[in-house]
Amino acid sequence: MLYTAGFGLITFICSSFFFLLFPILFQSFFDDENWTVAKNIFFLFLLVFFISVGNYYYNSLVQNTQNIDLLSLKDFLGFTFTIAIFPIIIFTYVSEKMYRYHREKTAKKIMNIKLSKKVDSKDIDTNEIIIFGENNKENISFNVNDLIYITSQGNYACFYLKTEKQTKERIIRNTLFNIQKCLNNYSNFVRCHKSYIINTKFINSVSGNARGYYLKSDSINKKIPVSRNFKKDELTNLIS
Repeated sequence: MLYTAGFGLITFICSSFFFLLFPILFQSFFDDENWTVAKNIFFLFLLVFFISVGNYYYNSLVQNTQNIDLLSLKDFLGFTFTIAIFPIIIFTYVSEKMYRYHREKTAKKIMNIKLSKKVDSKDIDTNEIIIFGENNKENISFNVNDLIYITSQGNYACFYLKTEKQTKERIIRNTLFNIQKCLNNYSNFVRCHKSYIINTKFINSVSGNARGYYLKSDSINKKIPVSRNFKKDELTNLIS
């Protein structure tokens, strides 16, 4: 019993280290926005590898070798991965299905709320706004009703503006953080993601999958990601 409990203790220590300490030490790797199925599988296989190594060294210290040969590290890796491969596959598959089902269901509820709302007529805001680049030499001016969304690309911000015939792109050197401060007086501009600021007046629908939620506009072909920190009520407010 004590001998077997030792393997359980090693597994518990390794799991605690990976699930509690690793996310603190490697925050960028565990960022929700960038988490993928491949990262999830890699993380679980790495966990199993460390459990195998830990169990091997534990067994080397306590195993009675008078009647049986000492198991090698290769044996422990083979035994542990043979046992763990099916739980890893099942866990990854089930978790992905659950995330997708939950987000698709939430997206459907939000769209039902949108369809049940009555559209209120509002005065059209014709304010012009000017945003300067970091060097204060370049700038971009536009009507607040023409801006569909802004996205960051390195040190530059791309503005997508609606015209009579098509969507026009304008680029200046600035950060979304600075641009967001310039738009604070307009409630329809929302930082929905670390790389996107949207105009909620142009957003028509929301969809979801295992990776997260996405916003869609009739004015563009691109799906805009939503930060996973957004709650259902906040997502509902993003749909004009």
